[in-house]
Amino acid sequence: MKNKLVLILILFLASLSFSLESCAVSEQVTGRPIDTTLVQKIADGKTKSEDIITWFGAPSSTSQLGDNTLYIYKYCVSKGSGVYTGYFGKTTTEEKCDELTVTFDKEGMVKAHNFVKRVE
Repeated sequence: MKNKLVLILILFLASLSFSLESCAVSEQVTGRPIDTTLVQKIADGKTKSEDIITWFGAPSSTSQLGDNTLYIYKYCVSKGSGVYTGYFGKTTTEEKCDELTVTFDKEGMVKAHNFVKRVE
């Protein structure tokens, strides 16, 4: 009788572990927010690379395109969530990024720029 009770208790605890559900939510931020009022101040052919560095800091990445230099500024927010039931789970991740790209000529003058806003 005692062995039967222990077996029932073990089976109950095992089934309980499969029915317990948990949820996890996380958020990760990379880069610095891009100030849209400063983006509006950028004037192709007039703004210098020194101004861009002063306003936005060091770029996330740079590239050399012939005589031109490309600065890329990114600000991303990644949100993930997961639901776990016992030994099984499902996770989802969503990433939204603001991105500013600025192209400079060989004299360091802004040749072109583009801003895409996705972070709310």
